[in-house]
Amino acid sequence: MRPHTSDRPPQSGWTACHEKVFAIVPLSKKSAALLSVGLTVLLASVKLLIGFVSGSLSILAEAADAVIDLVTDGVTFLAVRVSDLPPDEDHPYGHARAENLGALAQAVLMVMTYGWVLVQVGKTLLLAPQRPAFSLWFFLVMSLSLGINLVRVQVLRQAASRFKSQALKASATNFLNDILRSLVVLLTMGVIMLAPRLSLPSWFVERCDAIAAALVALVALRGAWILGKQAIHTLMDGIPYDLSHRLTSRIAALPSVVPNSASVRARFVGEQPFVEVMVGMPRGHSLEEAHELAHKVEDAIRLDLHEASVLVHVEPTRTVTEPYTTAVYSAAQRLGLRVHNLAIYQLKEEIRIEMDLELPGSMTLTEAHPFSERLEAAIAAELSCPTVIAVHLEPRHDQVQPAVRYAPLEAQVCQAITALPNAASIGLTEALLTNDGVVITLRCYFPGDTRLTDVHTAMARTERDLRRVIPDVVRVQIDPEPDDRRPAADTGDTGDAGAVTSPPR
Repeated sequence: MRPHTSDRPPQSGWTACHEKVFAIVPLSKKSAALLSVGLTVLLASVKLLIGFVSGSLSILAEAADAVIDLVTDGVTFLAVRVSDLPPDEDHPYGHARAENLGALAQAVLMVMTYGWVLVQVGKTLLLAPQRPAFSLWFFLVMSLSLGINLVRVQVLRQAASRFKSQALKASATNFLNDILRSLVVLLTMGVIMLAPRLSLPSWFVERCDAIAAALVALVALRGAWILGKQAIHTLMDGIPYDLSHRLTSRIAALPSVVPNSASVRARFVGEQPFVEVMVGMPRGHSLEEAHELAHKVEDAIRLDLHEASVLVHVEPTRTVTEPYTTAVYSAAQRLGLRVHNLAIYQLKEEIRIEMDLELPGSMTLTEAHPFSERLEAAIAAELSCPTVIAVHLEPRHDQVQPAVRYAPLEAQVCQAITALPNAASIGLTEALLTNDGVVITLRCYFPGDTRLTDVHTAMARTERDLRRVIPDVVRVQIDPEPDDRRPAADTGDTGDAGAVTSPPR
């Protein structure tokens, strides 16, 4: 499992002291890898020399491990260099997984080499057991190797923690296993050198070195298994088993998220998390509201993965409590149509829906009728109950139309308004002459506590009265305003004629 924080357990005084020593000269990833390569060359040369001189299988196994370390350090150095490359057109997520490939290559080399060591151990134990020739000088050299590896593990751990490098972390783990194997070899050397004084049986002394080599190989193979398993897990986009559940729970707790609609996919490229989220939002919300929800989802993800790159897709989703009006508007929007003046009535046996469908005025009825039919079918598919749908086709003017102000016409409109019962509430009139006919704009004032239904009823009555007096009217636009916003010039008691004013020329 990949840790997501840099917290580490308390360290011993010896380790803390060495961290302070190496923190004085912090190393880059490349410098740490190069230092490890240099130390590996030195140790591999010394161990190979001692192994061939003494004939010890355990030391030769250590030497073989050092050779592997040399190859894997080269792979690590290459992986570190590649992983630092910025994203490009062929690798939009960057090159950080080069470190995981390097760790996998290291595991494969370890399996091959220590498999060969186990074969040699089997031949020695069964066919040609022998007692290696050790000296105190060999013991001192192996002790020095142990000390160098202790220092190297500390340097690599510090660099891996600082740069969050999987390749350096894998190298540090490998050399920690080297330390354990070196301790086994030192113990074996001590047992063989002290065998005459301990009166150990010859069969054990002759096979002790091979047994130690087998232990070294088995420990190394276990490390290779863990290393390879982690690398493959990462390369296969593996994530911690409970991560998706944690992220989904955070998202589901957000307001405006439809229950059981959140879907999360996460992957890691190096230490960089990338998260894709699909979340349902009740239909009828605006694009701005969906954008705001996406930001809340991103913030929720980053509570768990602080530096995650998050991609959120908000899906309009139907809910069981969705109003009929939302279903109608959604059906129209899905077809790219605009409707207004929507009214829905609940009858005993059915639902009745009435609306105005806006279509370009240049269309013929034959061209416009299929749009109405498609809209009715889409609404019927949305609603499971018996439904009767009536669609009024409203011509829509998509282009700017020519219009002029005509003084005699405005005088006629003003005179018509003075005869209306609510003439005192009309503060402004304007009349335009267009190709289609007369367009009248009124501003009417009502008490601020008047209900909108009452305001709409009063405006509809005013429109009907004007149409009776002026037959050429094609449109009456009424702008309702509260009384407290009425200009002072319009509040004087000047009689019916004075209640109506015309805009300045």
